[in-house]
Amino acid sequence: MKGRCELCDATDRIQVHQVRKLADPGKFGQSPPQWAQVMAKRRRKTLVVCQNCHDHIHNRQPTAATTQQSPESPLR
Repeated sequence: MKGRCELCDATDRIQVHQVRKLADPGKFGQSPPQWAQVMAKRRRKTLVVCQNCHDHIHNRQPTAATTQQSPESPLR
């Protein structure tokens, strides 16, 4: 998984998304987005993502993982 987006498996322009607390993405009674569920499942406050997925996270748009999952995807 080194050097690969944890959401869409891209290998270019890799970045790290970080939250302060695992509870933050689902606060105020909202359902947490798919990427936040991945972080909670792995009990990590960071997620290795490509720039495209990172931009989608910050713009509150669906990430590739919510629409396309390969059979060997780490999100299963």
